[in-house]
Amino acid sequence: MKTPDPCILCGAVEFIEIHQRHQWQYLCCQDCRLITIHPRPTFQALMECYRNYLPDQASEIAKWKKMMAPVNHESADLIEARTNKMKGKIFDIGCGHGFFLQEMNRRGWQVSGLEISKTGRRFIKRTMDLAVFSEPLENLSLPSNTFDVVTLFYVVEHVIDPLLLLTEIRRILKPDGFVLIRWPHTTPIVKILGPLSKKLDLYHTPFHLYDFSPSTIETLLSLSGFGSIETMVAGHTRPNGRLNRYSSMLFGRIGDALFSLSRGKFLLPGVSKTTLAYKNPSQKQSKCP
Repeated sequence: MKTPDPCILCGAVEFIEIHQRHQWQYLCCQDCRLITIHPRPTFQALMECYRNYLPDQASEIAKWKKMMAPVNHESADLIEARTNKMKGKIFDIGCGHGFFLQEMNRRGWQVSGLEISKTGRRFIKRTMDLAVFSEPLENLSLPSNTFDVVTLFYVVEHVIDPLLLLTEIRRILKPDGFVLIRWPHTTPIVKILGPLSKKLDLYHTPFHLYDFSPSTIETLLSLSGFGSIETMVAGHTRPNGRLNRYSSMLFGRIGDALFSLSRGKFLLPGVSKTTLAYKNPSQKQSKCP
């Protein structure tokens, strides 16, 4: 098998396998602990998959909307708390069917987005009459200092070069702007389940190219030039299926409660996290109560 590429965060070349599914391994960097897929799918193969990634049946789209509704609403509240409810320009990368854009548009924000999936773009055009970009951000040459907020919901783990992406996001943000990233934290669950995880597709192989932790997401953002980095639990999804839905709600609420009781010091491993990072740390708004 081909030798793994050096770690994108620290350049290390020593890894240990923590999970395997079919021909893919998930490797843990022995220096910074970033989890990386090996072998990595090609950019062309990923783009081809993502162009048909989203469902187009009305019933499945409705389930997707219901699943993301709690996270979309809590993220919108968080953004408005950090901007003192001043309406500005928001850019959602990987905007899917546009449900978060709809939420922010309803609140009076100027919205735009990027979505590789043709199904997602067609749905947004039909329901919002909004044209979204269809190519990766690095190909768009958007003007610098344009957006107040850039959001990525379950996107950063899918990107071959997240450092390049976040560097470009920082460029298009206004001087007082910030990025909001929602990301899964899967590896603690894989470790808890042990051999049972071999039967489950917890990493959505091969789509999740990385699995971040609070420390590795902070390193990634710092290398991209961001500061005042904060990670929190901030809500939970509402998946399909009773067991998945109840598990998400239970652990999400436990995570929220522990985060609140610890005054932001304890992040429950295994639950999805939300991270905020500022283009210029000196511009950071005061924390919401």
